[in-house]
Amino acid sequence: MRRARARSIGLLWAACLATGGGCGEGKPSATSSTREATVKGTVTVLGKPATKGRVTFDPRNINRPDAVIRTAEIGKDGAYRVTTLVGPNTISINVPRPPRPMRGMSPELGLEVRPGENTRDIALPVTGD
Repeated sequence: MRRARARSIGLLWAACLATGGGCGEGKPSATSSTREATVKGTVTVLGKPATKGRVTFDPRNINRPDAVIRTAEIGKDGAYRVTTLVGPNTISINVPRPPRPMRGMSPELGLEVRPGENTRDIALPVTGD
């Protein structure tokens, strides 16, 4: 029994080493970049441009926990434009609700922001793309 337990522990240790140098030591991949880029797009609700509201980009992660959250106002034509940090960003949309209740009206989306100008059009309700 002792021999089987020692063998199991040895196999577990070998598996940990093979998957990245240790068990529980790895952190999720997260950028620490402070480089900025522009994101622009259009927000639509039920196929029509949103006429007001906000789009919020949250670039915080384990390597940049104090990064500034950026917010863009949605124009009367549904357009928004914001400058945020390059790398993964969580996007939240806040628009006035239509007269009837709908699912997916408060989505949280993501975007890998690349250097330069990025485009992210957002259609509400979100259909699971």
